[in-house]
Amino acid sequence: MARIYSNNKKYNGISAGINFVNGVGETEISHLISWFNENGYTVVEDKILNYDDMKYKELTEVAKEKGINGIGLKKDELIKKLKEMEE
Repeated sequence: MARIYSNNKKYNGISAGINFVNGVGETEISHLISWFNENGYTVVEDKILNYDDMKYKELTEVAKEKGINGIGLKKDELIKKLKEMEE
């Protein structure tokens, strides 16, 4: 599964057959994932998230999506919380 993020965080509609709500759509279709990547969308594939290789800002965005308040947490603490959520 991949989450597709529009530059317009308020976008609600259909793009390339994918339904977007508040600027976020989801798909597992590889050619659509590639298309969104090539056309300026931010694509986050759940299956390839390696928290250790991510920048702090990316980690806080993922944490926010998962309902984790990362304010005041150091990078290693944030990674620990994210991994705990997956268990």
